[in-house]
Amino acid sequence: MVSKQEILGQKIMKRIHIHNQDDGGIFTFTTGAMGSGKTSVLLSFIDYTLNHHGNEKIFISECYNTPIQSFKLHNKKRCFYFMDGIDFRLRDRNNGFKPFQGEHVEYFSGFQELYEMAKPGVANIVFFGNRLYWMDFIEYVNMFATDWNHFFLEEFSEICPAYQKGELGNHIADFADVLKDCRKNLINIHTNTQQASRIDYRPLLLIMVYIFLPGARERKHLRVAQRAIDNLKSDSNHGNQAYLEMSGEFGLTTFRDIYRPNPLYHVDCYCNNGERVPFIISSFHKSMNMEDKAPISVDFDLMKNG
Repeated sequence: MVSKQEILGQKIMKRIHIHNQDDGGIFTFTTGAMGSGKTSVLLSFIDYTLNHHGNEKIFISECYNTPIQSFKLHNKKRCFYFMDGIDFRLRDRNNGFKPFQGEHVEYFSGFQELYEMAKPGVANIVFFGNRLYWMDFIEYVNMFATDWNHFFLEEFSEICPAYQKGELGNHIADFADVLKDCRKNLINIHTNTQQASRIDYRPLLLIMVYIFLPGARERKHLRVAQRAIDNLKSDSNHGNQAYLEMSGEFGLTTFRDIYRPNPLYHVDCYCNNGERVPFIISSFHKSMNMEDKAPISVDFDLMKNG
């Protein structure tokens, strides 16, 4: 027998995936302990979008110097995009980090070029050289696109880190204002990270759906209690349970799709001169092309959540 909580979980999952212009886009956040299946949740959403909305654009933000998770989507179409002027390397981690040549790679110089190059119905995996650029790219799409667009952001804490001051703190505040309009402009944003406390509070306030996996910590302003999260069941073969909360309602679901590493692909992206550089970009409104943006120096300690 299906419980009330499972019915509510199905309702929230339907809202996540439904395309309704009146409801608009969705902003989800998945949290849980290491190994709880946060990436599998994002991959299941990507899988669904590829299978059901093949005429829409999907943008994926992977982390640097860690295995690229999109390879777990076996036999799915994908393309890699690198920003011009930065030394990127796809490396085969199964072969002594030697260069990996098995994927199609394209290069772009600005947001407009990237958006025009991106292919509908394909996992478009983008590397800017610094993950802070995702804030401005989403703003660009929010201002100019008229179709449904999807963003999947691994480790959201690297894009909107907590405890930032000065220019970076102001930049995140501006991005939070952008997020308010994304729903109305048919943009879906799916994010994850291990602990919500690692993310700036302003984007956190705009999350529409929280997904709590085993090992997650409760959010004091939400109805899902820690004792409920602690009782979630984990099954490495059949999936992990999760609580979903949206607009004061919370339901229970199980993410049954287990996306295991693809033995043929154990690849990462190495960035030699961009990702660790202590700068942030200037306001997007000054330019639509990233090459015209003037970097602004900030205190490097602040970039490390200091």
